[in-house]
Amino acid sequence: MATTDLDQLLSTAHIAQLRAALGAGRRVAGPGQALQVAAHARTLVPDRRTLRLAFVHTYTSDLLDPWLDLATAVQGFDAANYHAPYGLALQEASADSALVAHQPHLTVLLLQREDLHPDLSRPLASLGVEGQRALRAQSLQRLQDIVSMFRAFKVGHIVLSFLPRLTPPELGLYAAQSEVSETAWWVDFKSAAAAWLRSSVAAAQFLDLDEVLAQVGQAAFFDRRFWYSARFPFGADAAREVTRRIVALGTLLQGPRAKVLVLDADNTLWGGVVGEDGIDGIRLGPEYPGNLYLEFQRRILDFQQRGFILAMCSKNNATDVDQVLREHPHQVLRDEHFAARRVNWVSKPENLVSLAAELNLGLDSFIFVDDSDHECAAVRHALPQVEVVQVPSRPLDVPRCLDQVARLEVLSLTREDLAKTEMYAQERKRRELLDGASVAGGSAADYLKRLGMRMKVSVGNPAHLARLSQLTQKTNQYNLTTRRYDERQIQQFLDDEQWLVADFSLVDAFGDSGVVGLAMFRVDAELRARLDTFLMSCRVIGREAEAAFLHALLRKLADRGIVEVHAEFIGTAKNSLAAGFLTAQGFEALGEGQFQRDLRVAPPRAEGDFPIEIFMHVDERV
Repeated sequence: MATTDLDQLLSTAHIAQLRAALGAGRRVAGPGQALQVAAHARTLVPDRRTLRLAFVHTYTSDLLDPWLDLATAVQGFDAANYHAPYGLALQEASADSALVAHQPHLTVLLLQREDLHPDLSRPLASLGVEGQRALRAQSLQRLQDIVSMFRAFKVGHIVLSFLPRLTPPELGLYAAQSEVSETAWWVDFKSAAAAWLRSSVAAAQFLDLDEVLAQVGQAAFFDRRFWYSARFPFGADAAREVTRRIVALGTLLQGPRAKVLVLDADNTLWGGVVGEDGIDGIRLGPEYPGNLYLEFQRRILDFQQRGFILAMCSKNNATDVDQVLREHPHQVLRDEHFAARRVNWVSKPENLVSLAAELNLGLDSFIFVDDSDHECAAVRHALPQVEVVQVPSRPLDVPRCLDQVARLEVLSLTREDLAKTEMYAQERKRRELLDGASVAGGSAADYLKRLGMRMKVSVGNPAHLARLSQLTQKTNQYNLTTRRYDERQIQQFLDDEQWLVADFSLVDAFGDSGVVGLAMFRVDAELRARLDTFLMSCRVIGREAEAAFLHALLRKLADRGIVEVHAEFIGTAKNSLAAGFLTAQGFEALGEGQFQRDLRVAPPRAEGDFPIEIFMHVDERV
């Protein structure tokens, strides 16, 4: 008897294997099968959290529930869903609405094009160029009004989507060339809408269902029977993919952030074993199956562009791997793409611990990719906090094996994300300079002076909003309180005169770190300030930057007449590195994690006490 896709999904032994099977294209034929696979997933992840989802919809949304059940179970969650009354229920954008009472992590706006303007239900070609331009402005204003109404209340992260057309382009084959094509108009409108969300709306995301349509195909996307009988548009493949993407966004908000993608080499980045097959014998190049590994390497570079750090962990002879990275004509990933490498015969768990120490990152931020049953099992057993992805044995499934890993999605992209690997390469050079100074008999202080560090402190800078929110969400080790804030909350702090929000970046002889530190003080009318948040990326630990930053802000507070600063340390399993920071900077311990400093008795240290030149930039509104 042939094994069906459902049989294979239900026979998986651990959640990573189930995710990989779904990512390899195993089909779930309908809502009944979705519920079966979800029930199986829950047996693989008994300790689950709740993901609270809300839907405001102008077409039926509650028939998505079995698919949401599947998507959340696969990511280790239980779904708690709220579906607003049918239609564009703007009354839900109010303080006493059932939507707000649900306290969603995500509110999904499932809209149709005609919700923005009645003309969008009719052919647009008749409007002409000028008419279409006016329609774009009116539709964009309507969209802004709708989203702003919901953003004014605590409805979690807003996800905006529009249902694609059920029918082909109105101008048929000519649509691609026409200057009044609705297809071109819609592409332009989506770009404008996404740009507005990116620049003006905190904690909001555009979910492009046209992209899902292109992935699954129109015949699989729409189920016309359900659309015309129940106003539910999605076929099984589309329902599964739409809910997967929604839940992926929720996973990013609720789960530990992935930061590092650690890759094996043999039978992962290329087919075969380089130590046995030689550089000319491995399968990597334009012909099958080498072209599948070539495509996989290109896909890895896509993840690097999302801000993930690449590392290598391979049981191999280092010289063999070096030769492939340097000399193979079809090798896409070169040495400069990897922030760190462990190519040796040490166990994979030991090497991962060593990589975490070198990168100053927690193991729960690692995703480990390997083809070996033994190696994957060893890492799962020794390091359960590491997410393990096993490369499929069938080469055809390799290029897409990471596409279903929710933690490899991103909610925003900053300059620091794009340059992350380069920054870690710069840090490697700093370590080499420190090692050289030690060998020559120099001190750590001499080393820090030789770096020529310059710190830019920005106070109240709205341009850094996305990065500051990202820092609160991702920074665990050097973080006094580990409070998490989304962009909307950070914006509220920036707008509030009682709050001092400051960040810093650090430049030295090897490069620019980008924005790596954040401090937020709440100032009251009694000339007191409370340090709500103080954090710093581990990339700049060991350079006295955290102390220089804090004392620069204490001097600013003192200039404003503040006489007393209160702070606290909230210990977690990950932030012991910061436990002694406040006492080391002259704060008096009051007990139970509370600290105080009287600036009249213990004034801040001077800038000259640190091997860092400091430049202060204050937003004109502050």
